[in-house]
Amino acid sequence: MDLLRHKKAAAGRGFLDDQFLIAMPGMKDDRFARSVIYICAHSDEGAMGLIINQTQQMLFPDLLVQLGIMNEQEAIRLPAHTRDFV
Repeated sequence: MDLLRHKKAAAGRGFLDDQFLIAMPGMKDDRFARSVIYICAHSDEGAMGLIINQTQQMLFPDLLVQLGIMNEQEAIRLPAHTRDFV
């Protein structure tokens, strides 16, 4: 129930947690053109979203390292022959 209250309060303040952004057809920014973005977190401190309809060059473990969620030694690494299937 607390999570539901938090989500309603965040929405009331204009935050977009757990929402999807869909790029308009005329979007000129190559980083976001033709993208569907899931907003994971949005607050006064900033926002984080994941583009869900395009492949990315960054692997998920590398993202976790970049965000400081885990360090390089903790990152899960798949064998090279399996990476094409991820």
